Amino acid sequence: MDNVILWTGLALLIALLTYLNQKQLYSPKVKRAYRELRELTEKVRMERSEASDLYRWEAELTELENHPNELNKLDAEIRFHHAFLLYLERHYPSDPRIIGLKQADAYQKDMVLGIKIKDYKSNK
Repeated sequence: MDNVILWTGLALLIALLTYLNQKQLYSPKVKRAYRELRELTEKVRMERSEASDLYRWEAELTELENHPNELNKLDAEIRFHHAFLLYLERHYPSDPRIIGLKQADAYQKDMVLGIKIKDYKSNK
């Protein structure tokens, strides 16, 4: 009888954690970072970005770096790292981060397995 209660409790706990994971309950800071990075990415794509946006980019990227899974999900969805690269090339062409961003952009990774899915330079 005790084992049944223990296993039932464990199953309910797993179900609850799965449900909460599906709901993606984010902190207000993560929600703001998502919203801001979407907006900044759109501004770059519409060629309306401004040099003064750098602080916003850096603040939101720093926030999402504390949540690597969310960072990877959002980057796979909207490719904001590529947009940030374009932003830096337009407004800060001598920024030292450009080289690293170009290298990372050339080797897009699968967000779950971390394997290379496309080699843009050799078109494999």
